[in-house]
Amino acid sequence: MSGRIVGSVCAAAITATAALVPAVPAATATAAPSRPADRSVSELLTQLKTLYRKAEEATETYNATEEKLRKQRTRTRQLTAELVHARTELADSHDDAGRLARQQYQGHSTLSSYAFLLTLLTPHPEGAADEARELERAAGREAALMRRLTRGERRADTIATRARTALDKQLSLTAKRKKQRDKVEKRLRSIEKLLAALTARQIAQVAQREREQTAKAQRKLLDSGALDPTKGASPPAPTPGRGTRTTPAPGPGRATPGGTPSPVATVTAPRPRPAPGRPGMATPEAGKRALAYALDQIGKPYVWGAEGPNSFDCSGLTSSAWAYAGRLIPRTSQEQWRQLPRVPLNKLRPGDLVIYYKGASHVAMYAGNGQVVQAPRPGQRVKLSPLASNPLHGAVRPGPVTVAMR
Repeated sequence: MSGRIVGSVCAAAITATAALVPAVPAATATAAPSRPADRSVSELLTQLKTLYRKAEEATETYNATEEKLRKQRTRTRQLTAELVHARTELADSHDDAGRLARQQYQGHSTLSSYAFLLTLLTPHPEGAADEARELERAAGREAALMRRLTRGERRADTIATRARTALDKQLSLTAKRKKQRDKVEKRLRSIEKLLAALTARQIAQVAQREREQTAKAQRKLLDSGALDPTKGASPPAPTPGRGTRTTPAPGPGRATPGGTPSPVATVTAPRPRPAPGRPGMATPEAGKRALAYALDQIGKPYVWGAEGPNSFDCSGLTSSAWAYAGRLIPRTSQEQWRQLPRVPLNKLRPGDLVIYYKGASHVAMYAGNGQVVQAPRPGQRVKLSPLASNPLHGAVRPGPVTVAMR
């Protein structure tokens, strides 16, 4: 996607999306103009929000496949190493068997026919008994060698089959990832095409309308008392878990710079290795550490599929922030919502993850004071936004520290 067009037009046009767009009157909907330049501001904003949401859904699907592919590559490498080791041991067993066969053929083995004949013809009966015992021990060693050779062949065959299966799965995931990457890029081209067809006046109007909708949604949220920690329930957060009081975090006094995003690419930060941890939720200190990392990324561009250090997508930012705080969490917003403990909105504290849209296709990190830090979408940069900048779905809190903090 053209970084010049999307960077200059997207950043100027659309800030963070609001809760729900007002419905277009029926008369307008039935006679909607075909050209973007003739559409109403509400129609354009609705269309752009839909395109951005679909692009982010495709991005998170791509991220999930990328994560599976990463794990599958590791599994394939492990099986390949096992196969090399098994074949090395099998080769050693073949060498031992070949050496034994040569010794028997040359008459140097205890079990050769010549040695056996000498044992039978010995004039000393006590010596014959010793030789018989030695023959028995030698036969046992050779039988053990043959069993080891047979087991080695079976093990090598089994590992080879598993390695082939793992490689086939890796290749399948690679092809699937390519299709999903193409789908993301197609979605982004649709956004680029729509934005390129708008006039500067329309762009300004759409941006203003979205700011108004976001402010209205934020006021509604605050007035509802949904964030009031003294209330016992918080309806906007489905199936809430247990939490603690909200702890204030750094306020919104940081500028949100605009700019042109980097070209579409995946920039992967090192991911820590998980370690055993006790059940429960992360401490407030861990949440503050994750938030501090996220706030340090403000100003870095959104790039789909990226998880730092120079650019991020929405779940790339949250997963990297919590990895920095010592907690390995799922890579995608859908899995973060599915796997992590739920918390009600009135129990939010800094570092908690706020999930947006019914399909959990977007995630941000709560920063306190009714704000979140997020990597919004293509054309924008990591920034602080109102909590109600997107349709709320719920909130989750990662578990305790399970990896070494960075």
